[in-house]
Amino acid sequence: MGSEKPSLLKGTVDAVKACPREIFNFWLFFCTAVWSFSGVAKGFDEGNIASIVVMKSFKTRFVLDHETDDQYANTKGWIVAMATAGAVFGCLACVNLVQRLGRKNTLLVFTLVYIAGIFGQTFSSGSLSGLYASRFIAGLGIGTTTVIPSIYLTEIAPRSIRGLITLQYACCQQLGVVFGFFFNYGITKHNAGTQLQWQLPTALQLIPAVIWGVGLLFTPESPRYLLSKNKRTEALKVLCDLRNLPEDHPYIQEEFAGIEWQLNAEIEAVSGASVWDLTKETFTVTENRRRFVLMFLCHMFGQWSGANAITQYSPTIFGYLGIAGEESRFLATGLYGIVKFVSVLIFSIFIIDFIGRRRSLITGICLQIVTLTYVGAYLGVTNKMSTADIEASSSATAASKASIVAIFLHAVAWSIGWFSIPYLVSAEVFPIRIRSLNVSILMAFHWAFYFGCSRAMPSLLAATHRFGAFAFFASICTCSLIYVFFALPETAGRSLESMDRLFERPWYTVRQVAYPTAADLADGGLGDVERKITDEDLNKVTEVRIESQTSKNH
Repeated sequence: MGSEKPSLLKGTVDAVKACPREIFNFWLFFCTAVWSFSGVAKGFDEGNIASIVVMKSFKTRFVLDHETDDQYANTKGWIVAMATAGAVFGCLACVNLVQRLGRKNTLLVFTLVYIAGIFGQTFSSGSLSGLYASRFIAGLGIGTTTVIPSIYLTEIAPRSIRGLITLQYACCQQLGVVFGFFFNYGITKHNAGTQLQWQLPTALQLIPAVIWGVGLLFTPESPRYLLSKNKRTEALKVLCDLRNLPEDHPYIQEEFAGIEWQLNAEIEAVSGASVWDLTKETFTVTENRRRFVLMFLCHMFGQWSGANAITQYSPTIFGYLGIAGEESRFLATGLYGIVKFVSVLIFSIFIIDFIGRRRSLITGICLQIVTLTYVGAYLGVTNKMSTADIEASSSATAASKASIVAIFLHAVAWSIGWFSIPYLVSAEVFPIRIRSLNVSILMAFHWAFYFGCSRAMPSLLAATHRFGAFAFFASICTCSLIYVFFALPETAGRSLESMDRLFERPWYTVRQVAYPTAADLADGGLGDVERKITDEDLNKVTEVRIESQTSKNH
């Protein structure tokens, strides 16, 4: 019974009941809504660009209608992938700026960059080079929105509902996909064949950017960042406002002391270490190197499993599966976006904490392999058949419908597995001393892999007669399943010592101790950061604070 783990929902309900009711207030939820809404940028771009690159009016405006299928596959790959290329640099650029300018100011700056990129795409006037440049600029902003909001939300959320608050950002990403697809569907229904068909949905990306941009002006900087800049009074006031409690309330005093303790612990952990020192520590210490390799491969397998590329080219793929007409394809892709949104929401709340990270990922990968294999087989068999030929055969029609269902199931499989697992595990496996550096590096690799897969997808579909792309993704998933089975442990709740022991052994033996025993679990009641800090670290931090207080008294 002691090893029984409650679900996230039950644990949250119990924790909420133990907290003062005042902390669940309008101001906290307003700040959460504003910062989470910036997640729409990534999903909106995916949904929008997936739709407009198949529009005849778009191809005509950019003088691409004369290109052969192979030529346009190459051009389409560059158009779609330029935003992900920009996101790589946006992600790297904000790492230092967020420490200097703060979370709020950095996101404001890159929101303006994103808006400039959307303007450029909307009014590129048929210039392909202008479209490339503006998509790259918009990508700079998109990359930032995948880093800073998660940091901010974690820092303002009460521990009892931290998981649910940070979840809102992930849901907004998938909500953006729904926006991108359904706006295109509605506009195509009334403006098919005109320039408005692609310009209007592109311009509509400005609306959520303006909403969260204006909203940011009214939200405060995070208490943790203010405290890191020695603005103790301001940090305390912001925390009191977010919790709707006076500064002498025990809850405020305990939480503020906890923030100070964590901050001091992190400062002590990296004291005197340069980026180069931490990089060397990552790759020269065997346990740390194994941690990095594990997460590097997780991000690589996650992107090259094909889910994001399928989303970006879903109207094209639905056309391959027998759905005819732009309007019908956009409707199908809109429903596809809804399936991803709902499955991410349900999985994150009810499933992942019930079956764990490892089982979730293995389940998701297995379902991906099955669905990708079926779609690939269908495309291989019907490769030379026209839509009319498929409709004339009852068996081919049934297979076509089944392949469409398989694509939707693939979206669910990705939500169960590779969508969130790399982020969750990255936050849990690295020691605090090298965590920030490694998560930043891995996020840049994440976007680089995203760019590579996005850029390659149309050419891969063309060169492999469509079915080969799905066979390739299925083979990647198969490789990832083998690796995950041997190398990925269940990380949630493990103590520092237990985590260290996992990476002292060769990767292919981790499966033998993949699931933690009662002795491997961290002491209950402590947060993630506290679990990662040893008694020795705590003593050092205490000494630093005592010395600091002594010097102030003198």
